[in-house]
Parts: sequence; structure tokens; C-alpha cells
Amino acid sequence: MAENNMPGIKRSWSLLDFARSHGAPKLTQPREFVNTSTGETFTARSLAFEHPTEVETLADGSTRPKVIFVGFARKLGELTAQEIESQQENLQVVEYQTGTYGLCNKGSNSWESINLKI
Repeated sequence: MAENNMPGIKRSWSLLDFARSHGAPKLTQPREFVNTSTGETFTARSLAFEHPTEVETLADGSTRPKVIFVGFARKLGELTAQEIESQQENLQVVEYQTGTYGLCNKGSNSWESINLKI
């Protein structure tokens, strides 16, 4: 995970690092959403990361694995599962200041992580 100084972005991870810590992604079926700024409805898919160990408690007291939904960034557009697989080295997950997550291309000026054994 990297701290990010870009406006609106709180944190970022490579897609692979995010999947290692939050579970393997699954591509959701298209759903209808409402744009909170314009009120327009639109249909979109997202990635669902089902956490391998963390759970959340539902209103009825039952539990289920914690799921984080990651939308496709507008500039990236929606990708198929095959496109995500082939581009995985160039994709990153960002957490916005709003608490939502997005999948986007790694920035051309982003810093490269060094995997030290510390």
C-alpha cells in the first residue's frame, strides 16, 4: 500500500497486492446505480473482493465474509476478466477520500514499491 498525495485519493495498492490482502477478485454482474451528483441512472459492473478471514455481522446476527467492491475508473472503462488478467501488472486499486475504491491504470509517475523482507 502506498500513501498518495493526489487530490481525492487516500491510498493505493497494486492490483496484486490488494488481492493478496483482500482476497481474489470476482467480476460482478451488471447492476443499476444512481449518480449522486446528477441523479442519472447507469448500469455498471465492479470487482468484489471477498476477504479470506475477515467477516461482517448482518442485522439478523448472521455473519458473512467481508466484501469490498471496487469500481472501474472512468478513464479505464469496464474490463472483462480476461483483460484484467492480461493487464494485472499495470493496474492498481485506489481508495478515495470518500471511502470508495476504484480500479485504474498505474500512474506514469507513480512510485515503484520495493518488496523488502522486513
